[in-house]
Amino acid sequence: MARVNGAGSEVIWTGKLGRLLAVVREADGERILHIDDWSTVVDDRTEIRHTGLVRCRLTVNRPGQPPVEFRYRLSWLVPVMILLDPTYDRWDAEQDDPGLLLVELLGGTDEWE
Repeated sequence: MARVNGAGSEVIWTGKLGRLLAVVREADGERILHIDDWSTVVDDRTEIRHTGLVRCRLTVNRPGQPPVEFRYRLSWLVPVMILLDPTYDRWDAEQDDPGLLLVELLGGTDEWE
């Protein structure tokens, strides 16, 4: 899935968080997270947290900066599946919510741990 664009950065991951486009790029040895028109470098000082099952929240904390929070909703089918499927687990949730894969890729935490 990785590809190199004209600026020399490599796209590691892309996904939609609700209506928000999220992209992780790697350039000059740094991982850069872009969500809509916002971006930041992700390093070992960056804390990323995913919360929620249907009304999801992705919080990015960088030292010396205020936390940035992105809220998004999943399809209305997700809560129906959670209620109807007693075996609904993390792997099902990862298929329904690309934010979980993003947080795992960037070394963050979520409520499934």
